[in-house]
Amino acid sequence: MADFPGSSYTFNVKQQYRNMKVVLDRHPQIVENAIEAIRRAGMSPVRGSIRGGTDGSRLSFMGLPCPNIFAGGHAFHSPREWISRQDMDKAVATLVELAKVWEEGA
Repeated sequence: MADFPGSSYTFNVKQQYRNMKVVLDRHPQIVENAIEAIRRAGMSPVRGSIRGGTDGSRLSFMGLPCPNIFAGGHAFHSPREWISRQDMDKAVATLVELAKVWEEGA
């Protein structure tokens, strides 16, 4: 700023890309149900960490706890992003099983 007399700046911090784990830890059944649905769809669940910036993160902090469940895609956000029909079938089967798991617990 010393090189530019009369100039000014402002700096605002806006919270984004929040980690949904903070919300999901208060609702462990949500993740447990997702894991059970993946098993029922014939797959082995793989848990991993991601940073914020997803729909699940945004929804969680808006009051709807929402883990990210796989979508079956590959090379996300690249020019070569793709998904196979078989992977889409497994994603749909997982969602169907998830609805059943929640209904059974209701």
